[in-house]
Amino acid sequence: MCGIFGVVVLGQSKLPRKRWVNTIEQVFALSETRGKEAAGLAVATQSKISVYKDSIAATQMLNTLEYTAFVDKAVGAFFDDNAPGSSLASIGHSRLVTNGLQGIDANNQPVRHGGTVLVHNGIVVNNEDLWLGKPALKRSSDVDTEIVAALLDSYRGQGMSVVEATSQIFNEVVGECSVAAVFEDLNLLLMATNTGSLYVALDANGTEFYFVSERYICQEIIDAQYSGNDRNRFEIRQVKAGSGMILDLSTLSVTEFTFNSAVATGSSLAKPSVAPLLGVQRQIEDKAEHIIRAREKMVRCSKCLLPETMPFIAFDEQGVCNYCHSYVPMVRQDRSVLEGHLSRYRKTDGAPDCLVAFSGGRDSSYGLHLLRTEFDMHPVAYTYDWGMVTDLGRRNQARLCGKLGIEHIWVSADIKRKREYVRKNISAWMKKPDLGMVPLFIAGDKHTFAEGNKVMEQCGVDLIVYCPNKLEKTDFKTGFCGVKPDASEGQPFALGALKKYQLALYYGSQFLRNPHYINKSMMDTFAGFYSLYYQAKDYTYLYDYVDWEESVVDRTIIDEYGWELAADTKCAWRIGDGTAPFYNYVYYTIAGFTEHDTFRSNQIREGQLTRSEGMKLVNEENQPRWDSFREYTRMINLDFDELVRTIDRMPKLYMHS
Repeated sequence: MCGIFGVVVLGQSKLPRKRWVNTIEQVFALSETRGKEAAGLAVATQSKISVYKDSIAATQMLNTLEYTAFVDKAVGAFFDDNAPGSSLASIGHSRLVTNGLQGIDANNQPVRHGGTVLVHNGIVVNNEDLWLGKPALKRSSDVDTEIVAALLDSYRGQGMSVVEATSQIFNEVVGECSVAAVFEDLNLLLMATNTGSLYVALDANGTEFYFVSERYICQEIIDAQYSGNDRNRFEIRQVKAGSGMILDLSTLSVTEFTFNSAVATGSSLAKPSVAPLLGVQRQIEDKAEHIIRAREKMVRCSKCLLPETMPFIAFDEQGVCNYCHSYVPMVRQDRSVLEGHLSRYRKTDGAPDCLVAFSGGRDSSYGLHLLRTEFDMHPVAYTYDWGMVTDLGRRNQARLCGKLGIEHIWVSADIKRKREYVRKNISAWMKKPDLGMVPLFIAGDKHTFAEGNKVMEQCGVDLIVYCPNKLEKTDFKTGFCGVKPDASEGQPFALGALKKYQLALYYGSQFLRNPHYINKSMMDTFAGFYSLYYQAKDYTYLYDYVDWEESVVDRTIIDEYGWELAADTKCAWRIGDGTAPFYNYVYYTIAGFTEHDTFRSNQIREGQLTRSEGMKLVNEENQPRWDSFREYTRMINLDFDELVRTIDRMPKLYMHS
């Protein structure tokens, strides 16, 4: 099980910084035997609590530049001053993963909930039941530890003391639970356990204090840091099962309590009014929360939702972006024009009269519905499966084709090879990540145009219908390649000759900068590029004639066909595409927005949404779809945690300081 530990020193100890660093490194190394999958440290001074965590083993984390920078910032002032009455309290964690994926920062420890920062060893078995029983609590991770921190923060907010809150929690949790916590507003360290997996070392001089998960680790630390009689300064004691300790961080005095008591015997700490309150609340600096706040503070267009990180964006004096100024409202041709066009191909004997590119997404599903039920066409549905059509997408395709009585032709690529290509390109990207190269990972999908032309000939039909929604145009994907968007380019994949050249030049330069892209996937990538940008596309685009209204589209496919939604998002868009959760996470993490922002911005410009409605939607839709992301990495055989770690370490475009 996980290893937790703490090191507390007072300013008057005059402890050299180097020895403190060595102690932390040693206790991390010793605690790592209990878990090597993630690690983290929280450092509390009088003014702030700084939190750092990483999804790698503790001994690896200690050697990263990011950890070194964190320590410098977190402890520098304390060791510069060493003022009497000041204290430096550190709580650490070396994780053995139980609940929650380690690659996701929120699942690693220390966990912060409200004003509580906590580390935990064990498993809270009734974690889900406790969350369900406390619907007012807001959950931000999958790790079972968070429920302990959330309850501690909540009960204290209701007026309970730390002791009362802790006792209440340990009467509710089922499973093994040993915890330590520091607080935003209290100058104390809480330790509590229901198994006895906590050992403390008390310094007779009253200037240093340690806690760890095993007696052996405690003794090793003392033996390594002290010699001779100095070792005898420390008394090692176990925190017994069913009990806890509170350490006053201003004096290092200890008060013990048991969970069976509503208050601690003889302890003034049972009364919130006389607990060691800080003069001011500590500021909590958590890397993940700092990123979230910076993302929330991004400058956005006052009319649409596009942020300052959008390629080639500029704002006028009213805060309106150039994309809004240059936007050309959609003008659809009259529906009768489409009817006249289709009538030239329609067959009255029920024989196939058109081919419909059928991705399994909502737009092509609704298009198939319209062509069959409203325009009396007899389409054949065509799907190019390159290995990233989700099982959910396939089920929804089956619903439509089964109910409408439509033949469905699949063209299946060599899926094993296609997924190998994706893996090779993402592995290359991880060595030198660049936002402009993200579309490379879906290049294998672009063969759909070339294959569609072949299927049309094989079916003996002369009409192929595509159902791209122009609101989904994502100029930022080529924008990150240095290709400036043009409002006159209508279809989502349209690109002028010069821009195609610029795009090819950009990709060529990236291949030279990172030779790992030069792999077996190159010919497939080039063929996809040609199919997307140069393949003859004498197609009929359904939504050039037919209104696209999201509520109507969603209601039709869900109510009439039982269309299935994904479990990890409320949005019906992109759920048939296995790649979307991955690339949207990349864009959201690095640039602070996704294709949902550009889509909703276009809806706002078209008058289909208000800005506040759009903002509410993207705040929901941009949240990582972890289950789908995880499934994607399984399909392409990539390490989820390593991939997430690579993305999270990329410089953020919205972090200005």
